Amino acid sequence: MEIQDVMSIRIRPVDPATDLARIAELTNAVHPDTATVDLLREDLARQLDGRFMRSLVASVPGEPVAGYALVDHVPWQPAGRFWVWITTDKRWRGQGIGSTLFAQALQLATEQHATILATQVRDDQPESLAFAERRNFHLERHIFESVIDLATFDEVRFTGVVEDAKASGIRFFTLADVGNTREALHKLWEVNYRAVLDDPASTGSFSSFEDFSQVVGQASWFDPAGQIMAADGETIVGLGAVGYFAKTRSARNMITGVERAYRGRHIALALKLLGICYAKTKGALVIRTNNDSQNAPMLAINRKLGYRPEPGVYRLIRQLA
Repeated sequence: MEIQDVMSIRIRPVDPATDLARIAELTNAVHPDTATVDLLREDLARQLDGRFMRSLVASVPGEPVAGYALVDHVPWQPAGRFWVWITTDKRWRGQGIGSTLFAQALQLATEQHATILATQVRDDQPESLAFAERRNFHLERHIFESVIDLATFDEVRFTGVVEDAKASGIRFFTLADVGNTREALHKLWEVNYRAVLDDPASTGSFSSFEDFSQVVGQASWFDPAGQIMAADGETIVGLGAVGYFAKTRSARNMITGVERAYRGRHIALALKLLGICYAKTKGALVIRTNNDSQNAPMLAINRKLGYRPEPGVYRLIRQLA
């Protein structure tokens, strides 16, 4: 893409050698503790067949990176659905930087035959929501964010939960227990597939095994010991996957799910507890999660465990002609 000048705003491609620390700073100003230079570099370097990704920054006199835009389509998303995300340094808002970045992002997506643009904004940032609504985005989902301070978490309150699940015939194990082989990773992919498609926030699609192996299995946050599964005999009936982010000393519930026929037996609660134990052994200070507003059973489990609500996000979409 050619470098452009729009008034005093200069739009250019991201330079991984110089821009990533600033992009992480801008991202964390909106979504705290979600971006590091290593994670950004990891994503930029990831090669997936069928993926389209462009990252742009806006420069103004005196500020090399005043704003950032991402346009992304991963191969497992529905055809024509593109992720677009724009952020601008608060000191430079109201001067056309976000508008200019969005215009460039829209052009890139349109050239790739996008039919739907998806984005997200914090639910406690009305100015960001207004920016998106002025560009014809509307609400698709409301995702709640929550966190547990692991230093004060009292696991004694849940003594017997895991043991009772085991006594009912459920076996818990991790990917590390069985070995991180291609066969075992494929079984992990299968249970992820079922859990994602059963989530109220699902778009109805999931990655191929080959993409999962790269995006998840090779991620810096991935640890086989944090991939916790529940089985009835040889049938895997539940999953509690936890990622650990060493730079921020934080953990995240990547996904928790239980087959419908096995719900109501506190298996999901047991998986969450085992995930919390894993996070504590890694030295995490907090564990975070997010859930769709319509996922009442999982939200109830989180409240029971003591997850503290934090600002969530609105997931927004715009239909293109």
